[in-house]
Amino acid sequence: MSISIYRNVLNSEMKRFGKFGKRLAEELEGKGFSIKLVFNPIKRVCLSEMLEADTLIFITHGSATEIFHRFDHGKTNHQILLDKKNIECLRDKKVIAISCGTARNLGDEAYKNGEGCKVYLGFANKIHFTKLNKKEASAKYHVFIGDCYKDTFQYVIKEAILNNWTFTKIKLALETELMRTVTSRALEIQKARPQLYTNHGIGQAILAVSNVANNIKIFGNGNELIG
Repeated sequence: MSISIYRNVLNSEMKRFGKFGKRLAEELEGKGFSIKLVFNPIKRVCLSEMLEADTLIFITHGSATEIFHRFDHGKTNHQILLDKKNIECLRDKKVIAISCGTARNLGDEAYKNGEGCKVYLGFANKIHFTKLNKKEASAKYHVFIGDCYKDTFQYVIKEAILNNWTFTKIKLALETELMRTVTSRALEIQKARPQLYTNHGIGQAILAVSNVANNIKIFGNGNELIG
């Protein structure tokens, strides 16, 4: 089993968020898996190192049509890691993209009716860190929802690798664990710290994470094993 984990280090917020990829690689070290953490600032080096593996896990910004190496917030000076122009490099690979929106178009393009990657798991919607009621989110809200995402992704992917799950099982586990984690943690805060729960709108995180969990998609053969 050979797995590459791409962690974006050129955007500060993604560098922080992607620490769970580093922890994941560290936890699996010495357990008989070939797992490489890829974080080089040079795009071509990242792609070259990623493509040495059979299964590729991306942790970075995304859109409906791109996976980004660097994302220029509010502007157009992005650095694209993968899009339609070079997506053929994923041929015969297995992909998990923890990136906003790539399952809208890019996942289907990567699969190419069976002529591209073997299987692609991604998110059709944004991985929300804001509130669905459009009200401004506090720092405490951001930390809460971010920890729910990171801990869930790390746990599910670790279990998937240890037990060589199918992509269909990974999808189901992500859906279940995202909802279980955010709901149980929100209820714990509501009970133990009701003022924090109310003042920071922690309940909104349940709606946001539910929207993410319900929009995970697979292109290709869901019976492919992660390894």
